[in-house]
Amino acid sequence: MTIIQRHNGETINLDDAGIRTRDFIISAPTYNHQFGEIEGGLGVIDYGTSIGPREITVSFRATSYDIEDFSLLRDEIFNIFRSEESFYLIEHREPGKRWLVKVQNPYSIPQRNIFGNFDITFIGLKGVAESIGTTQDIQRNGINANDELWGFGMGLIADDESLIYTHTGTSFRIFNAGNVAVHPYEQTLKITIDNVRGSSSYLQVRNNTTGDAFRTTEAVSGSQTIVLDGPNVTSNGTQHYRKTNRQFITLAPGWNEFSVTGASSIRVAFDFKYYYK
Repeated sequence: MTIIQRHNGETINLDDAGIRTRDFIISAPTYNHQFGEIEGGLGVIDYGTSIGPREITVSFRATSYDIEDFSLLRDEIFNIFRSEESFYLIEHREPGKRWLVKVQNPYSIPQRNIFGNFDITFIGLKGVAESIGTTQDIQRNGINANDELWGFGMGLIADDESLIYTHTGTSFRIFNAGNVAVHPYEQTLKITIDNVRGSSSYLQVRNNTTGDAFRTTEAVSGSQTIVLDGPNVTSNGTQHYRKTNRQFITLAPGWNEFSVTGASSIRVAFDFKYYYK
């Protein structure tokens, strides 16, 4: 079974449409390495690596009600996989993960009586899968195997603390169950700070694991709600970026240890998805 989710909220179970998934093949990550050279030096300098788009090939079998009805099913398949805009693919073997894709190559559906086998090659635009649920879903509801948001192979651990994503105080830790770092410019990451106490000149939230620190350049009152939503920073709904150190927090895979300075206590909520190579 494969499920399609579109950005407008439309969800299509392909089994219900008469389209059975025969195989779901995900290629290995494509690593793009950046190197530099020094004249007269040995070898090259490693400037880092990025992950490119991912190829996903899915084999389907379409089955119509009768021979005459097959043409209608074929046209419906073309409509389902339309790729003017991207959409999400969800594989039934990993129901908690989804891939942002577009159809990469033309395909055809040869008819044999009332069925036809066909393959579609998709391009995974992000190069990684993402969790369907977010960490605030876990904060509110915990891990429920029946809601199909979470499952095996998603990096979740049997530790109650790893399920807490809203904290009060000046030290805490956040668990990133994915095997990809979360960056606010590239992935979903929303951090909400409120209930600030004892801030007289600044407020700083530092990820001691990565060394990233978000800091305001003025005191924060108890009535303020500061939101870091991707690259956008607001205070009570108004732009606040210029009153900060203009730095952002990232999350490494696994545990991230945090400390708060410039206040005696805050409440902070992390809402993000997990990402997987």
